[in-house]
Amino acid sequence: MSATPSVNPPSKLKRFFWGATGRCAVCGKFRITAPWKLDGPRCSRCDFAIERKEGHFIGAVGINTIVTFGAMLIVMVASVALTQPDIPVGRLLIGNAIFVIALSAAFFPISKTLWSAIDLVMIPLEPGEVDPRFDPSEYDADAV
Repeated sequence: MSATPSVNPPSKLKRFFWGATGRCAVCGKFRITAPWKLDGPRCSRCDFAIERKEGHFIGAVGINTIVTFGAMLIVMVASVALTQPDIPVGRLLIGNAIFVIALSAAFFPISKTLWSAIDLVMIPLEPGEVDPRFDPSEYDADAV
């Protein structure tokens, strides 16, 4: 009999929530180190590589593109609807371009952790992907 208490791993929904809020999908730690680093940030608590394999960032780029274009469509339709019948096309295009660039840059770190969580649900952790000294009892109990 083991003296170590068994810890249930986080549910799929909890992993998804952690990823959508910029947390590590393995342990729930907030503020993963260096989210803008292109060579792959790691969690400072469990040492999980946010980009598990080469080319992993493509999923994050896809999520970022979908969210950005969806928001752009909503803003553009709302802007046109609110400025009927004299639509200031130039101002709307410039304003929308600024909005899209800002949203894309701000959402990029979240898209990386969100894609990591989705990937982790599809392909579970393998031995050696986290620091062997990581204690699963450190899971963030306050997160959903």
